[in-house]
Amino acid sequence: MLPEDTLLHFAATSISSVWALELLLLMKKAPRVWRVAELVAQLRGSDAAIAEAMQRLQNAGLVAEAEGGFRYVPSSPDNEALANDLEALYRLKPVAVVSAIAKAPNIKLQILSDAFKLKKD
Repeated sequence: MLPEDTLLHFAATSISSVWALELLLLMKKAPRVWRVAELVAQLRGSDAAIAEAMQRLQNAGLVAEAEGGFRYVPSSPDNEALANDLEALYRLKPVAVVSAIAKAPNIKLQILSDAFKLKKD
């Protein structure tokens, strides 16, 4: 298994919400083409929530558009290992994973803030 901090960083930067993580795990568990309407019904989401989650998951190299829907298709063995290990960590330490995802906006704001800090030489 990859180091926990690596997995938590991946969750914070690549998964937009716990809901999106559940979406990923559903698609991973049943690897087939999922239509947006099916995903909305399964997870009681909205078209907009699905679109946002799918964009992030596509950018992370975990899902791809296929035949009018989406499919869990890791773009590399490394991405597949990340998804597998993140799933295992979520089962073992759900609070740690949820916390990493929940803190993600703060991480992004900190990165932006740090970019504008004046450096003393």
